[in-house]
Amino acid sequence: MSFPVGIGKIYLIGLMGAGKSTIGKILADALKWQLLDIDQEIEKFAGSDIPTIFDEQGEDGFREYESQVLMESAALNAAIISCGGGIITRPENVKYLKDHLTIWLDISPEEAAARLEHSNHRPLLNECKDTIKKLQEILDNRHVGYSEAASLRINAGEQSPEVIASEILEKLESIHV
Repeated sequence: MSFPVGIGKIYLIGLMGAGKSTIGKILADALKWQLLDIDQEIEKFAGSDIPTIFDEQGEDGFREYESQVLMESAALNAAIISCGGGIITRPENVKYLKDHLTIWLDISPEEAAARLEHSNHRPLLNECKDTIKKLQEILDNRHVGYSEAASLRINAGEQSPEVIASEILEKLESIHV
């Protein structure tokens, strides 16, 4: 595959359930690049899962880990970095992502809710009575951050992860760095 010289890493951002981890793996396999899933790195670093981090250190503690792992990703090359949905809640993270190839996997709250229906690993949705309404609130609060950070916005709804990954690869082939 022809790929623009100068692109050493790609960041994936978007609402929880957008497919960042799944699409990230497909892209990494297609490009023969490494995959860094920020949430998994946080769990390794902290020695506990994300719900436990939220319970013990709150969202601020989690976001601190998240920012640290993001900044450490700067040293990577030939990497797809799957970011947590809230990575853009800190201005320093948005500033960092704006300087890199960052793809916003945009999805509706309705589709995200359907994909997350059986997930119990989402602390921001715990004890939530109306998942779609909560996801809409989260998206409303993060929309500007996603827009500012993203180099490219892809509709990640109503298509398979493979089709979305193919669309991303096609768009990236036309980028001139």
